[in-house]
Amino acid sequence: MSKVYIVHCVDTEGPLYETLDATFNRVKQIFGVDIKPSEENLKKLQNGEFELGGREKEVARMLDNSLIYTYKNFSEIESMITRLNKKEFRDKLIDSNGEGWKCSWFCMDHVGFLGENPRMRISGYHSIYDWYMQKVKYSYGDIIQWHYHPISINGDYNACGMNYVSSNNVFEVLARKIIDRKFFPTVYRPGFHTERPDSHWLLEQWIPFDYANQATVEKERVKQRDMENGRFGNWEGATTSWKPYHPDFEDYRKEGKCRRIITRCLNMNTRMRNIKEDDFEQAFYEAQNGKSQIISFTDHDFRDICYDINLMREMLLKVSNRYPSVQFEFCNALQAMRKYFGFEINSCNLRVELQVEYRKLLIEADKNIFGVQPFFCLKLLGSRYIWSNLDFVGDYRWSFTFDRDSVVLDSVEKIGIAANSLSGVTDVVIVDVKTKKIEKRILNN
Repeated sequence: MSKVYIVHCVDTEGPLYETLDATFNRVKQIFGVDIKPSEENLKKLQNGEFELGGREKEVARMLDNSLIYTYKNFSEIESMITRLNKKEFRDKLIDSNGEGWKCSWFCMDHVGFLGENPRMRISGYHSIYDWYMQKVKYSYGDIIQWHYHPISINGDYNACGMNYVSSNNVFEVLARKIIDRKFFPTVYRPGFHTERPDSHWLLEQWIPFDYANQATVEKERVKQRDMENGRFGNWEGATTSWKPYHPDFEDYRKEGKCRRIITRCLNMNTRMRNIKEDDFEQAFYEAQNGKSQIISFTDHDFRDICYDINLMREMLLKVSNRYPSVQFEFCNALQAMRKYFGFEINSCNLRVELQVEYRKLLIEADKNIFGVQPFFCLKLLGSRYIWSNLDFVGDYRWSFTFDRDSVVLDSVEKIGIAANSLSGVTDVVIVDVKTKKIEKRILNN
């Protein structure tokens, strides 16, 4: 029986502080509107009372109270999370299986930024991940996965970077997650909703599932002055169906033969690419005609998630009542992919041997490994984290040699290896070089 799988993705970035002056400065930067900051002028802009040359509605939408109010510290976020995690809130609308709302938390690290931090973003490796590890309700089916913001050329915390691989930052973030927390992601949400060739190819090596596509039929849903010509994620030409797809190697927006699976994920309550009742209608209509669908949407943890969820439930209830024969199911981001494709849940069975006498590490995996090689990283003495390629020595077999052309074994504190299976089971292996102890952790099995 065809179903509609409902997935709520949360871009989990921690608190966000914005002063009144900063809000008006954003209006100036985006729309070229220079108005003196004041509460009175803010209300006038929200009500469209200023003559802005036809931009009144755009500015008013950007300044909607539900969009400009943000949680400024973890204490405020915790109050919201407490409301979110109450069973009566989660079960306000139950799915066809009698289960309540699920959230997928895509955590990021604000690290490597050396410029200004006007929004007082929480910095440091694992700072956001560790906080949410204590708050996420796994008993409800919630999960933690990965979100990443590339660093801008100017280094500012609030700026949108253009590339992933111009620095070691993205590799160090993942290396530290493996070695410090025995975690490696299987699902991804792109920062600023944006993918480009370098991130496309990077993800293709290790991350099976990608909630990224923000294509819409109506161009007005992406018509924003600061987002023209593909700025902040050009998804034009990608499918507007809720059907997941394997991307093309050269263009992630087109269907092709890559391993990774991309699915559509619209915004919940922002000034662009917002999900609408028609989008729910589309998914239920296609499911009624024999095609299961994944309908997914995203917001941020620094806004009122409970408010956004209620907006989604209102639309979902209206549409589902019009399609009584179509079942819908609340899923986390990994569950939905597995259910949609009917994956058999298997590990890639990562096996590691450190041959100290030969200064060599041998790695093997079963044939259902995702990507061309495991993610391999080192923690050197002195706490430097690095990523490196492996040598191919056979089918699903790799090696790394510790010598003067790479790094000598005596300078290595820990070795980290991680790999996903095609169904998103994650193997993480940590080798303590001094004790020769090998630890293995399997996630999502």
